[in-house]
Amino acid sequence: MDFNSVLLIIQDKLPKDGVSSVMLKDKFESLSQDKQKDFISKLSQIKLKSPAFVFWVGNFLLGNLGVARFMIGDMMLGFIRLGLTILGIFIGIFIELSSFNNNTEYLEFISGFIFLINWIWWFVDLFLVGKKLRKQNLEKIINLMQ
Repeated sequence: MDFNSVLLIIQDKLPKDGVSSVMLKDKFESLSQDKQKDFISKLSQIKLKSPAFVFWVGNFLLGNLGVARFMIGDMMLGFIRLGLTILGIFIGIFIELSSFNNNTEYLEFISGFIFLINWIWWFVDLFLVGKKLRKQNLEKIINLMQ
């Protein structure tokens, strides 16, 4: 099996810059025949995550809960994101329960601010999470070649 066949299998999980494909091809061709066969057999065993799945499920549908960050291994940012969402929900519930009191303007401001930060973070993550995941997949493949 040549590298072009291998690249067809993994190209959707790699960075789209084109440079990584050339770099992988050079590294693959510098390996001996035995190591090339060993690499091809081990390639199916490593867990390359699908950027499309992480985008649609983890980021687009459940992004406000930080699921995409958890999926790519950014546990700290995932917990911060989840905490912001839960905090915003609790503040919103508290505002509704105490709506008879007129002194909730500052809580409404805080709730709106948290919502705005979470929405902006979600939008930015639509672009950053996939790029980081593709880079992680590339690093896994490079480590497998060594």
